[in-house]
Amino acid sequence: MNVARIITHNLGAKVLALVVAILVWFNASGQEEVISVRSASLVVDGVSDSLALSSSVPASANVRISATRRQMVALGFQRLVVGVDLSGLGPGRQRVPLTGNDVGGIGGIDPGRVQVIAPSVLEVDLEPVASRRLQVSLATVGALPANLVLLEGGVVIEPAWITVRGPSSRVDRIQHVTTEPVDLSRVRDSGTRDVNLDCADARLVCDPDRVTVSFRVSPRGERVLPNVPPTVLLDSDDVEAAVDPSMVSLTLQGPMAVLDTLSSGDVSVLLTVAGGAPAIHRIAAEVILPPGVRLAAISADSFEVRVVPVVPVEP
Repeated sequence: MNVARIITHNLGAKVLALVVAILVWFNASGQEEVISVRSASLVVDGVSDSLALSSSVPASANVRISATRRQMVALGFQRLVVGVDLSGLGPGRQRVPLTGNDVGGIGGIDPGRVQVIAPSVLEVDLEPVASRRLQVSLATVGALPANLVLLEGGVVIEPAWITVRGPSSRVDRIQHVTTEPVDLSRVRDSGTRDVNLDCADARLVCDPDRVTVSFRVSPRGERVLPNVPPTVLLDSDDVEAAVDPSMVSLTLQGPMAVLDTLSSGDVSVLLTVAGGAPAIHRIAAEVILPPGVRLAAISADSFEVRVVPVVPVEP
């Protein structure tokens, strides 16, 4: 009998025997006991409305599972969750043992064959809940584009005050709440935007958790304001002063929306003379400008102030 005939003789029975052998092997290997350590999300629930967590809680836990290979293959598609129920616990430090009964997503595996190994006991600190009203401040990064300037009072936050709620020890420590950073370099014109708040502590809750920030900006400009008379401030009513030059020009920079409406009455060029005796003084001026406007140049670096006695008026 040649080799080919040996192979092909009674071929159907041989193939059937091979299939049966493979099925038996798969079934036997599927019943084999294996142990696996899996990572599971850790979720805390059931905290009383009058209490708050003041300690950090790990985001995950390690779970040891003993099951058949077939069960373990099926488990590979499940998301495991360790749920920690804090119902009925009072304030202070609490120790909560974690067992297989706390693990969700294990399908038909007996919880007795599941063990939470790290952490096996969850320690948490519970505190009475406190709340405070705090003002919101704007956090920024970058700078406005060079061609823009912020108008006076040009940032408005609504609401300006919010409520912070959480563990009393942490609420007592927080003094203010800021927004998430706003990139000023991306501001192109006046407008509003919604910005999330940064409570700086994951155990605190801000209500509301976002605010509306309004910006009022104007193109940056420059303007020459001519014929501004200086004002002399004297210590005595018995003297008077003559000033040279009697008028100056001011080169001003700031928001065009403000510069366009300025007149000489909106600015002050002050010359302060100390002492009341007649004399000639050389004085640099103090220039008072509206908010948001700066002095770029003045046509006179200093002024000659001639102080003379007041001439009595003949009756």
